[in-house]
Amino acid sequence: MMKKMLILASLAAVMMTGAPVAEAETMREPATFTDVAGHWAEKEIQELYIAEAISSSPAFRPDDQVTKAELITMFVKAKKLQPSTGSSPFADVHSDDWLAPYALTAYRLGIIDGEWVEGKLYFHPNQPVQREEMVTMLIRAKGDSGKVNALPWSTAIQTLQTYPDGSSIEKPYQRSFAYALQNQVVSPYENGQLQPEHAITRAEAATYTALHLLKKTDEQRTPAGLSFNQKLTVETTAYTHPENKAEALSYLELPLRVGIVAVDPEVIPLGSHLFIEGYGYAIAADIGSAVKAEKVDLFFASRAEALQHGIKKGVTVYVLD
Repeated sequence: MMKKMLILASLAAVMMTGAPVAEAETMREPATFTDVAGHWAEKEIQELYIAEAISSSPAFRPDDQVTKAELITMFVKAKKLQPSTGSSPFADVHSDDWLAPYALTAYRLGIIDGEWVEGKLYFHPNQPVQREEMVTMLIRAKGDSGKVNALPWSTAIQTLQTYPDGSSIEKPYQRSFAYALQNQVVSPYENGQLQPEHAITRAEAATYTALHLLKKTDEQRTPAGLSFNQKLTVETTAYTHPENKAEALSYLELPLRVGIVAVDPEVIPLGSHLFIEGYGYAIAADIGSAVKAEKVDLFFASRAEALQHGIKKGVTVYVLD
């Protein structure tokens, strides 16, 4: 029970290419997991199960460490995203693996980046997820990357320095963690520490996912079944980048790849998740001097693909967050 109180103390305070295939709405009965009854996270686990964000199985294993594969699958399903189709960008996730569509979707939406090693991109799907990493992934999944980017580094450091172990958070996660603390997405543990290296359990992952990412059933839906907040008609252009893929970054400091698009932040907030007709899932993670008003610049992997796309008018863009 103490674990739930620690998590909910903050969480409850604010309470591809091809098009995805629609799935019918279903209402499940509560799961009969053998190890969930009476657990502090039972309510959130059941909510995810009923929403089909987690699968049926004899046991949920709530106190086991959650893996990267399990976490991003939970995130994608909770947001009611239909997994992308296409080749896996990761050397350690084969395109015919069950995980591939979820990893590709999370990658295109900027929830995960992967790690470049000797020219190949790795996801490390079976690794446990540390708290600092989970917080960053959660903030990105919420579509708040743009808000994090607007947080001054000095403010983030000052926020973290108020906690005894705040200085131990690695630099790539510092602003996201500070933003999460400021907005009560996470809170310190009972001893006042942030414990950034703590391995997140499946129960903790389910709790954060249920309270922050689970989509409601009464939202607007695209013809393909995706829930969305705004529909726009835009002109799309295309760009690419010849430099080292591991070093070329977007305005939000995400590595450039297919799925990164440049927008006018006055029209589409930076960090927003999008579904773009003829392009697929994307994240508004870049800007450009020529990208104004209802224009969106799409990143392509090669100059040939960018030239082939050219300029297209009357393209439908769905803002998913």
